[in-house]
Amino acid sequence: MTGRVGLAAGFAAALLVGCGGGDPYQGMDAEALFRIAENEYAEEDYGNAIEVLQRLTLSFPEWSRVADARIMLANAHFEDGEYLTARSEYQRFRDRHVGHALAAEAALGECRSLAALSPQPQRDQTHTRDAVTVCGNVTVDYAGAPQAAEARQIRDSLRLKLAEKEYLNANHYFRRRQYDPAILYYQFVVNLYSETEFAPRALLGLYRANMAIGYDDLAEEAHTRLLRDFPDSEAAQELRADGNGS
Repeated sequence: MTGRVGLAAGFAAALLVGCGGGDPYQGMDAEALFRIAENEYAEEDYGNAIEVLQRLTLSFPEWSRVADARIMLANAHFEDGEYLTARSEYQRFRDRHVGHALAAEAALGECRSLAALSPQPQRDQTHTRDAVTVCGNVTVDYAGAPQAAEARQIRDSLRLKLAEKEYLNANHYFRRRQYDPAILYYQFVVNLYSETEFAPRALLGLYRANMAIGYDDLAEEAHTRLLRDFPDSEAAQELRADGNGS
């Protein structure tokens, strides 16, 4: 406790010097700067932590623990909601510290940063698709590590969002009786996201859209697959309730 109070007092004194036009970090070595940054980060004052860490990494690029400073800098940007900057810092860490023990953490940080930029399903999903790719790479590159397991969970949740996006597009056209594009988007869901909860719903949509335009053979294919692959789904139950299941 005494040490943290001393650090805070020292930092406050440095800031007072800064208010007079001087350099608030003048005379501080890398160890001192890192301790201040750790204190600011622990207090969730990420803006100050970022300022100190930027000074440290610029002034002491050869310091023995500069990798620790760089990962903390990336984490501070992430915690401060600066996700694009955080991603850049994680990428910079991986470029400069290939094979480092913290490389898996940096890779997961990039995955998490892109995932944080993923918008609601109704909006453009470019960041979501990028996140799926990056998170998928983490699961392969660091297989067996805790970071790979978390990245897999993030990737799977984002794939669900992409499936929902395509399904909403399909429903949009179906409601307007534009059955050809509706069929296209339903098929995207079935082909690309068959493991998600939207796959049986898309098969039901395929059945109904194909029936609406007289493609009985294609409707029958969707009907058969829905009851075979997802017999306990709500979509299958709805099909049976309509008198179209067995």
